[in-house]
Amino acid sequence: MIDNAVAMYCFLDDYLKAINHKEDKQCMMNDAGVMLIGILSCLYFGGHYEHALQYATEQKFFSHTLSKSRFNRRIHGLEEKMQEIFQSIGNVLKQFNTSMEYVMDSFPVGVCHNIRITNNRLLPLDNEYRGKCVSKREYFYGFKVQVIATIDGLPVEFAIVPGSWNDCRGMHALDMNLPQGSRNISDSAYTNYEFEDMMLQYQQIWHDTERKSNAKRTEPAYRKYYKNQIRKRIENVFSQITSKMSRTIHATSIKGFILKVKLFIWSHLFQKLIVQ
Repeated sequence: MIDNAVAMYCFLDDYLKAINHKEDKQCMMNDAGVMLIGILSCLYFGGHYEHALQYATEQKFFSHTLSKSRFNRRIHGLEEKMQEIFQSIGNVLKQFNTSMEYVMDSFPVGVCHNIRITNNRLLPLDNEYRGKCVSKREYFYGFKVQVIATIDGLPVEFAIVPGSWNDCRGMHALDMNLPQGSRNISDSAYTNYEFEDMMLQYQQIWHDTERKSNAKRTEPAYRKYYKNQIRKRIENVFSQITSKMSRTIHATSIKGFILKVKLFIWSHLFQKLIVQ
């Protein structure tokens, strides 16, 4: 854990210096350290900031460690900067993705169990957040995370949408900023012939969805088999991300909940890059 933490801190600190990121001179902990604590909390402590701060104090990572309340304010202020770092890494990964193949899918993140919907204070009582996970055959109350990843399992784009949005609607929340000539593989839930034609004509991106048995556009059996094998990789990514999440993600606001979901995805990417 310590070696991974050092590697991530060095990368974050070097990146912030490279873009001439300005910090308050009175800060006792620099922004790279705050980002590191947020990532470590999701990698090893189920999203609990307090546990990550306590670990950093015990290991003497920094000469001064922030209180939990102060850390919360700092990490929220750095959310846009961390998103910028993720996008920069994603753009580099797209350039080095010689296969030009990507996989798109979604996974649910529930705020609470259905029986506790009326008691939750995080989300308003709105059917917009009530969704269904077909693979698990269960309903949930919360959000869906739309993800585009390389075939090596590295997420390069993601978007968080309300749980009631189906995949065909949710994919429009993604930037779809893929290189020309790319192929974006997805399941049949993303079927949209008009969108496929538009992406191919104007951006030269092949929106390659799996075909249903009664689809108007058919495909050979070998292509369907290939897509099934490729799509298993992003399902493995989702299982790795969700395995790090605690049964309930503790947050006191919608913004804080969404930030923790983002941190789980960012931390997964950092971990994969360090291991590779």
